[in-house]
Amino acid sequence: MGRAVTLVVLALSLAACGGEEAQPEPATDSGTTSVAETAAEPVEPPPTLDETVAETDAEPPSEAAPGLPAELAGYDRWPKLNDAPIPPRDSDPHDGTKDVYASMAAGADGLYPEGAIVVKEATRPGADFVGLVAMMRKEAGADPEHNDWVMIEWVRDSRGAPYVELARGAVCTSCHLQARATDYVFTR
Repeated sequence: MGRAVTLVVLALSLAACGGEEAQPEPATDSGTTSVAETAAEPVEPPPTLDETVAETDAEPPSEAAPGLPAELAGYDRWPKLNDAPIPPRDSDPHDGTKDVYASMAAGADGLYPEGAIVVKEATRPGADFVGLVAMMRKEAGADPEHNDWVMIEWVRDSRGAPYVELARGAVCTSCHLQARATDYVFTR
């Protein structure tokens, strides 16, 4: 019996390590149990360290806030472009304290690649929730004169309210012309 248990442990150890399974020796005693009989159910190998880390670090999937497009789901987990919150300023079209996030980094030339999305969120003065979300999405051929950015801004009046579109297109690009040197993206 001890020999059969040892063979089972050896076979399971080799299988878990990716090695070949040991072949059991034929039973010499009719009262012993073979490895095949003992290991009738397949044994799953233990997860690798990478799999374990990936499972524990994985963020739960999120949905975009009501009124915002699905492509903005989880934008606040993208890399932040500003070091500190950007305070409101006089005649600020995005009135509030702002943070800016990007789905992709700008290239060595300072330009964002096609498909990049930049999101600016603002907490309005005196509020404790994000009341404004502005998006820039780079789409080939969308607006060649302005580096193909599509710009849209949404606002809401309370934490639970859905966002509604406030502005898009020329209204946005006319202001962002000031940031032409940084591919139309403000981060200060």
